[in-house]
Amino acid sequence: EGGDGAPEEFEKAQDYSHEPLQARLESKVLDRRCSAYNELTTQMVSVTEAGDVTKDEAHFHLLRQHLDTCLGETLPKGQDAALSALATYLEKCPAIEAEEVLGLVRRLVEHKAIDKPKMQQLSTVVVMLVAEICECPAVIGELMACLTDLEAAKKKTVGFFKKQVAFAMKLVQQLIADFGLPKMNSKVGYMPAVLKHVADSDRGLREACYGVLVELSVWMGDLPDATKDMEASKKKELVNRLAAITDEDKAQREPRRLYRGERAAQAKATATGGSVSTTGAGGAYNRLETVDALRRLPKGWTLEKVFSIEKWKEKLQHLQVLSEAVAAKRLQPSEGYAALVPAMARLLKAESNIPVLTESAKCVGLMA
Repeated sequence: EGGDGAPEEFEKAQDYSHEPLQARLESKVLDRRCSAYNELTTQMVSVTEAGDVTKDEAHFHLLRQHLDTCLGETLPKGQDAALSALATYLEKCPAIEAEEVLGLVRRLVEHKAIDKPKMQQLSTVVVMLVAEICECPAVIGELMACLTDLEAAKKKTVGFFKKQVAFAMKLVQQLIADFGLPKMNSKVGYMPAVLKHVADSDRGLREACYGVLVELSVWMGDLPDATKDMEASKKKELVNRLAAITDEDKAQREPRRLYRGERAAQAKATATGGSVSTTGAGGAYNRLETVDALRRLPKGWTLEKVFSIEKWKEKLQHLQVLSEAVAAKRLQPSEGYAALVPAMARLLKAESNIPVLTESAKCVGLMA
């Protein structure tokens, strides 16, 4: 892309600050674009620190117009500068709508360089900031929908696909660690994907799935009920990994991030002399009243009955009875959930109707 025909990553450093930002962002020269990303990052931070960013939104507006440019960078130097600018935009911009940025999650998982560790590191920062704006359930839903589409694609490289799934699992673990388990009660469950891929032959993918299960177990103080039906060797491996975590590390599980709306409420309370509870989500989770969801089910209700139902709408209604029953903040531990796993796994594997599949995944997610 360099003007003299040399690879653009070896172009001589030049000062492009006299050129308009718009022109630099649209340039084919990498160093020009990087100078624009870096200047935008600096300016967005500066106007935020200066006070009222609503008085100077020009830099945010310009970055918003070039989201595609940021995601289109193919070389590490460009990706570093572009995604750093994007992260600053997500963190500092005063007016971002959830629908504007939620799609970034899918686009990053689908990025052709997402198998590279540095790209994953940069993308994770972006996705966590998206979650602050869009909230965890929406991000989890976007991740799971993306994986479903990628798996269904006729043309895909298996090795690269597994790296994409592994990255998605790492994001799930990070979401739990950063925001806390109580905020992960997604309507589109992630546990079916975790349990499916934890037995994969690819070591990186297995490790990512174990990471999710360990994080969940530490927050819950016990193995998730959904793991009760795991293969004995896999379950033993999970128990061993949990045993390796010190009690001090387990006790430190507190949310590190707040949703943007929560931060705003906290700031407002501080400004008016009020207070906002700073109790960690881990402690709050432990104090929640447990619910025996299985007692909520109608007498005689069984999951196996779904396999004898022919009409998909009736299947959906049958599953909605279960999802409504288990839709609680904290479920009372019971072996009954583990008994549902084999039939649920069979349903997820054999069912082709999307609404039924979605409701099945929702049930598993709520029981996780």
